[in-house]
Amino acid sequence: MSKKFKLLLFDLGGVLIEVDTTELKALGKPGQSVVELWETWLTCNAVQRYESGKIGDREFATDVLAAFGSTIEPQIFLTSFTRWPIGFYKGAVEFLESLRPRYKLAYLSNSNALHYPRFEHEFRAPQYFDYCFASFKMGAVKPHREIFEKALAMQPFKPEEIFFVDDNRLNIETARSLGIQAEVARGLDEVQQVFAQEKLLE
Repeated sequence: MSKKFKLLLFDLGGVLIEVDTTELKALGKPGQSVVELWETWLTCNAVQRYESGKIGDREFATDVLAAFGSTIEPQIFLTSFTRWPIGFYKGAVEFLESLRPRYKLAYLSNSNALHYPRFEHEFRAPQYFDYCFASFKMGAVKPHREIFEKALAMQPFKPEEIFFVDDNRLNIETARSLGIQAEVARGLDEVQQVFAQEKLLE
């Protein structure tokens, strides 16, 4: 157990929860990697407005499809988008439960009105965490400093007592700028590797 860190902070999608990227790939340009596509998605104005709770489903669909130059019907996109999260990676729940006796756990997720109910009820994510930070409820999104500052204010730990993992380098860079130690990890295997390197599993 690390004596330095008291709170382990996780992104959800792409870190602990598997996400179907088929539709995202269809939206992107030919040859773009999944990492590049997620950065494009993360910084898309329509996505940021939606996942900070500022616009509704229909406006989000129309605007994001326009931003990506897609001709998909908005309602078809929304139906598909709702299904993007697949569920916790195999072994992720057991991994979280193994950490809970030694650390407080939290998630900080760019989420929305379509995905959050699945996280909450279908995947039962809140039961595995002490603190739950969902972007659309907080009025701010990663990678902006505002959401990290709000999360810091809503729990008792100092930045230097927090260790954060996310699958996007932009989010990691923001966390580090606020004094949070943070590392990129994509999928449970990489998360476990990072935690082992940081001696968080001892």
